[in-house]
Amino acid sequence: MGTLTLKRKSNFILMGRKFKIYIDDHLVDSISNGEVKRINIPLNSKELTVKVMNYKSKPITLDSLEFETYVIRQNLIASITTYVVGLFVALFFLSKFVLEQEQLIFLYIAAPFLLISIYYSTIGRRNIIQLKKTH
Repeated sequence: MGTLTLKRKSNFILMGRKFKIYIDDHLVDSISNGEVKRINIPLNSKELTVKVMNYKSKPITLDSLEFETYVIRQNLIASITTYVVGLFVALFFLSKFVLEQEQLIFLYIAAPFLLISIYYSTIGRRNIIQLKKTH
């Protein structure tokens, strides 16, 4: 049996959600925003994954882990695209209702970022949560 340390980086997106920690598809614990957890790995465990909502990290193989530390973080591109889409949609509504001049350019700029967000919400959902080994 080994011990694994998981550090969840603080992030504004999904900060109110606890990430669930699974060993061999069995829920063992959860981790909050900015929290550090030590997880005891049972003998003969094969893999560890972290899940939240419909997002799931790529599994870590637990064969030779002794006292490893991993940082749980969210994909930077996915986080940035969420902010950018929100910003340009807000600018569009600001121009339409406050300035009373509809500026479609804001929606045109937001469209590619929206497509990237849709990709990460569907096909790329295993790339949202990343487990990176620290040295």
